[in-house]
Amino acid sequence: MREELPFADTEFDARLAKVRATMAQRGLDTLVVTSPENIYYLSAFHTAAYDLRQALVVPIDGAPTLLNIIHESEYLVPFRSWIGKRAAYSAKRPFLDALKELLDECGGKRIGIEKTSFFFTIRDYEGLRLRMPTAEFVDGSGTVDPHRAVKSPAEIAYIRQACRVVEAGMRAGVDACAAGRFDTDVAADVHAAIFRAGGDYMSYPPFINAGWYTCLVHNTWSGKQLQPGELVFLEISGVVKRYGAALMRSVAIGKVPEEMERRNRIVHEVVEATMSAIRPGTTSGEVNQACASAFQKHGYTMLKRAGYSMGINFPPGWSEGEILDLSLDNPTMLQSGMVFHIPQPYRMPGEQTVSVSETVLVTETGCEALTQFPRELFRK
Repeated sequence: MREELPFADTEFDARLAKVRATMAQRGLDTLVVTSPENIYYLSAFHTAAYDLRQALVVPIDGAPTLLNIIHESEYLVPFRSWIGKRAAYSAKRPFLDALKELLDECGGKRIGIEKTSFFFTIRDYEGLRLRMPTAEFVDGSGTVDPHRAVKSPAEIAYIRQACRVVEAGMRAGVDACAAGRFDTDVAADVHAAIFRAGGDYMSYPPFINAGWYTCLVHNTWSGKQLQPGELVFLEISGVVKRYGAALMRSVAIGKVPEEMERRNRIVHEVVEATMSAIRPGTTSGEVNQACASAFQKHGYTMLKRAGYSMGINFPPGWSEGEILDLSLDNPTMLQSGMVFHIPQPYRMPGEQTVSVSETVLVTETGCEALTQFPRELFRK
């Protein structure tokens, strides 16, 4: 008995082959994969206890091995993984001892470690080096990640499903906004709608704020009561099979100041300008400049990047921005199959924020908005 895997064996075979080709280019005999996203990409394995030590050991030849805590190795890995070979650690056989034994079995001396992984600490790295003094450890970061940038048709299909989930959550959030209600009421309705629509657990909480709280970056609800003249900021995500999409909208409670109306027109213009710049052959930096310029002509200086890749996501974040983004002077060439979230808020310290975003796909001819939710300032 096994869960139905999210992809066909042929897709996992192709992923492993691409990673091994990169290993060969880097002269790696073995790669130790510890980031949950990369483990999932190569194995389909995922756990909500992603904070526990886990590793996928990939030799240049031979079968990869999943190393997990013993009860997951026995009761979860066999039912939720494309990888057939597994190993376990426990209090009697600590993680680093078990990892050393696996690496000894692989026989290679040049071992790649994902130094950018949140889940393999400096102490882990130093402990492994002490256990294997003759091995050559090198930075294996970026051996798997770049292969995730361009999505397969099957991956894009899951992201489209995630868009339907985030749209359900956004509709519930907009409908929940009314003077006298609390931001916690909005959060409750958003969560319920996301899960009823078939969404997985999210990697960030929904960002739901009202009034001046909307200027606070990456802030969640606080028990505030919604008041006439206030804006409500909604930025939420939907996740299906660990593939995510995100969406950002604003809601006006009654009449809002004319300056907020002006800023609303600007952010809608900016998201259109950003999407118009997205197409194969354009660089990430050029798209970022198009976004920044659209803001600058209205006297606003953008302090962040124009967008970031969306795909596999686990806490603590919902994006793949660490491997691909739309940022200042970034020379990365866009390719068909890349997916981005392009959030465009007009944010000023201490003032209300109006915002809009889309999750978009780079197509062979340009840009497709995968999120299909009315693009407007909603009025309640």
